[in-house]
Amino acid sequence: MGKIKELRINAGLSQRDLATRAGLTPGAVWQVEHRGSGSPATLKKLADVLGVKPYELVKEEEE
Repeated sequence: MGKIKELRINAGLSQRDLATRAGLTPGAVWQVEHRGSGSPATLKKLADVLGVKPYELVKEEEE
């Protein structure tokens, strides 16, 4: 899930920083970034911190 990692890095956040701000564990952030999986609630929390809509985290990247 490269979109979340890209947004996180652009925001100047580490996985730990993003996790803390979203009320998640660093492992949950890692799982979403590397496995592309996460509950709707997890995606909502990440999207809120990153300032995007949850669907933007999962939409296909255009070539």
